[in-house]
Amino acid sequence: TLGVADGDTSGLSPYFDYRQRNYGPLGFDRPHVFVVNYVYDLPKIGTRLGGRPLGWVMDNWQLSGMTTIQSGSAFTPGFGLKNSEEWTGSAEGARVDVVGDWKLPKSERTFNRWINTDAFAMPAKGTFGTAGGGNLVRNPGVNTWDLAITKKFPLGSEERWLQFRTEMFNAPNHTQYSGMGTGTSFENATGKQTSTTFGVINGTRAPRQMQLSLKLYF
Repeated sequence: TLGVADGDTSGLSPYFDYRQRNYGPLGFDRPHVFVVNYVYDLPKIGTRLGGRPLGWVMDNWQLSGMTTIQSGSAFTPGFGLKNSEEWTGSAEGARVDVVGDWKLPKSERTFNRWINTDAFAMPAKGTFGTAGGGNLVRNPGVNTWDLAITKKFPLGSEERWLQFRTEMFNAPNHTQYSGMGTGTSFENATGKQTSTTFGVINGTRAPRQMQLSLKLYF
């Protein structure tokens, strides 16, 4: 979307076609979102084997959880100069030039280079850069598995039982990055990109968190 209210042209480029210069996803856009909730009652093995003491240990287990897999948030790399200098000669600032594909194969991504930083270059002085549309790069996505394991202990009747519950958020405890450096810094004379943080991971999501509970139902 253009990301502005109907009829409001403030913030839009006065020099270019709106769709060419301003049209693009908003920062909270997520093109792919997959969320699934599930509950599974494990088979009562103790009852099947005919052993009541065994049933206390092996019966009444339940597995439940929620899995979320979604795209990362969108951003446009910021254009920066090592030494401050007027670049476009107008009220509208320049954007970076896009000279390649910013995406890297999964096998080539590293903590210090999550995107192809060579895909962005300094625009020629007096130009506005070619990064039209806005928010053309994606931060790392989400891949979270939250699980709960419960065990029910009957207490003489169907109306009374004790429940032991274990909840795990990010159960596999796999590392999930949440953001990266988005700003460039170019040498004014040579056009060399010198920022040491551009494309470098700078945020992570929470590691595994666990909590235990014991409830009496009556």
